[in-house]
Amino acid sequence: MNFEKQMNAEKPTPPASINFFRNYNRLVGATYAAIVVLTLGFFLHQITQKRAEEIETIQGHVDRHGQLIEFILRSSVDYLEAMRITAQSFYASAAPTGATVTIARPGDQASDHSRLIGMLTPGADKSSFDLDKIAEPDATGNLTGLGALEGRSPQFYRDVAMALSLDQDFQAVSLNLPNAVMSRFVGVERFSIVFPWVESEKSRFSVRDYETPTWRLGTPEHDRTRHKYWAPVYYGGKDKGLLAPLGVPVYDSASFRGVVSIDTSLDYLNRINGDFGYRLGVPFLVDANRQVLAHPTHYADALVVQDTPPLAAVMPAGILDNRRLEDIPARVPTEVNGYVVIRYPFISAPWNLVYVLPQNELWKKLIFERGPVMLAVILGLTLLMVVTYVVTSREFIAPAGKLVQHIAAESQFQPAPIPMVPSAWAPWFESISKAFRESLELVGIRQELDLAASVQHSILPRTWPQQKNFGLWGSMRSAKEIGGDFYDHFPLAGGRIGIVVADVSGKGVPAALFGMVSKTLIRATASRGGGEPSETIEAANHILCEDNDACLFVTTFYAVFDPGDGTFSYVNAGHPPPLLIHCDGTCEFIPPTGGLALGMAEDIPFSHASIVLRPDDCVVIYTDGVTEAFNEKGEEFTPERLPPVFANNRPKNVNEAVERIVRAVDAHAGGTPQSDDITCVALQYHPAIGASTGVFQVSAVMKP
Repeated sequence: MNFEKQMNAEKPTPPASINFFRNYNRLVGATYAAIVVLTLGFFLHQITQKRAEEIETIQGHVDRHGQLIEFILRSSVDYLEAMRITAQSFYASAAPTGATVTIARPGDQASDHSRLIGMLTPGADKSSFDLDKIAEPDATGNLTGLGALEGRSPQFYRDVAMALSLDQDFQAVSLNLPNAVMSRFVGVERFSIVFPWVESEKSRFSVRDYETPTWRLGTPEHDRTRHKYWAPVYYGGKDKGLLAPLGVPVYDSASFRGVVSIDTSLDYLNRINGDFGYRLGVPFLVDANRQVLAHPTHYADALVVQDTPPLAAVMPAGILDNRRLEDIPARVPTEVNGYVVIRYPFISAPWNLVYVLPQNELWKKLIFERGPVMLAVILGLTLLMVVTYVVTSREFIAPAGKLVQHIAAESQFQPAPIPMVPSAWAPWFESISKAFRESLELVGIRQELDLAASVQHSILPRTWPQQKNFGLWGSMRSAKEIGGDFYDHFPLAGGRIGIVVADVSGKGVPAALFGMVSKTLIRATASRGGGEPSETIEAANHILCEDNDACLFVTTFYAVFDPGDGTFSYVNAGHPPPLLIHCDGTCEFIPPTGGLALGMAEDIPFSHASIVLRPDDCVVIYTDGVTEAFNEKGEEFTPERLPPVFANNRPKNVNEAVERIVRAVDAHAGGTPQSDDITCVALQYHPAIGASTGVFQVSAVMKP
């Protein structure tokens, strides 16, 4: 019997069997070809997906880059506005008295500038004058002018005293704005003051100052709106390089008296531009005149360059054919003629941050990164198919069936053990298990994000005090699952209340974590210290800067409110100015105190100020998600839209104040998706009958 079986086994394979194996081989070949095609397709899909992720990463990089420059520009605008307010306040309160003018500042003792005016020294021919003989030049700028001092009108001395009253603002700019090279006031009475102090021989007033764009753009003949403006770039010398002036006209009532300006260093902007270290592509800054202000190659040594190149010199050909730069969508990666272009427009200046990336450069990077993996996969598949061709149907079909069963089990998210299969099949089973494990992990990550959002909201105050002498209410609506805004209120010694509203740079989990740390630090510091608001913020900033590898920062408005007498003491660290709604429905913005956002620089001083609220006054503190909300036309809500919300119709309570603002923002945005967190906190003072009522005043406490 065994002999017969052996003989039968040695008989030639019937033709049917040959055809079967031939067809099987064809099937194996077709399967191999199909797998290669699918692998190539998967590779193409992966590299396309990776390309999208790379562009998204670059977009985030550009956003952080733009946010930092926006903060720098916004700080310059805020300080210039403070100078304008100082000048207007002087003209409103001071009166000319010959060569002696006394100035009253809110919260300060009257300061007499007659000593400085008396130190004005005529030139040798008495056709000019200066402050070269001042004993302490660091305390003020150098004031130079043309003409004799004798016989000058009271208006001349009034203007000179006003210019000298800007010293504190000039010093604040020099201390707090690293981008600012020089502050200047040029008056119609043929004089100017320049800070920091420079001897007159190196920087003297000239009639040519009236020919500069900085002056002309501020004159009534050019613009009667009296708004701030950015003038064209000019060369400030080899020690300063190219400078971008920011100016605003100064008026005494209806009389134009001059222009105050801050000069921003392009060298500083280029250093900021270079610090962001893009691996691919080129970022550069462009002004309204299509001049390039910052570029990694053109400004390799910014102090040496004496002119700005036109946009056409650095923008690759074909990108702006038959289109303006403004036609490129804002903050959206746009593919144009073989390039990826991202345009980040600034709010505080008519400038744009432009990022240009050649698509072939991106494709080369991705192919070089993924190509070896693809080649390895194809070689592995080839080896597998050779082994599959050699082995018997028993060693192919059985493992394949087990693999199908394994996939079916894993697809139900029921982890299955790898069965006994040939070693060549084991990696496939492991890959399937790994793929489904990773899918399950992604589901878990989503759940963790939801949990993180829940935790973030849980640490925010859930109750708001509604006392007999004051009310407090707040609202926050996040743009994403996890927001970067936060608010807080907590009791302090003496029955006072601490109030915090803040906005962390960036989005997502890092911003939320930084915000929670900042919130905890401010509360703990305030509760433990019990000092002035500026001391609390300085202490919190010092701790935040010690370990800030992510380079995050948080704009913060911190206030201490005393319900007993209505005193509202505050520190504004780079935050939008709150809105004060008076009992008669009139509104005004609370003046800034100066200072950078927390986390940007260690051991910087902060200043605080105080106001006394009148009965039924309401303070609304908000984040830039309110004022920078866009509508479908790309128009921002802007701070100017806030006062009309309460025009001649003050809110009855804090709840109504917050809801009015949120409704106004939603009405402005229409169907436009929310791009930033919207946070509002309102405080209303309504003292008990017989309580003292103070007059609204501001007292600033400046630190050196």
